[in-house]
Amino acid sequence: MILPNVSFEEFQSKINKWYEGKDFELGDHPIDAQFALDLIFKTLVDDKEHYPYLTTMPESTSQTNSIMLDLILSKYSRKYRIFRKHIRNDSDNR
Repeated sequence: MILPNVSFEEFQSKINKWYEGKDFELGDHPIDAQFALDLIFKTLVDDKEHYPYLTTMPESTSQTNSIMLDLILSKYSRKYRIFRKHIRNDSDNR
């Protein structure tokens, strides 16, 4: 399920909170993996194609993450699309 405040502004807010009160910090700030996946999905897929059912489905977060990952890889990874095609062909030939 996509978090409600997934945006570049919220991402920047998380960065600002991390650096707050620190004069020097070596390395990048930490970010929650769920927020990262949600932001990537929203930016690359959902803003253009709109998948509202991902926020209303009664499935677990892990199941929704699996759907989101499949949609991202299907859209942006030729290697993944070829892999999926081979999997389908193998199962059709059985």
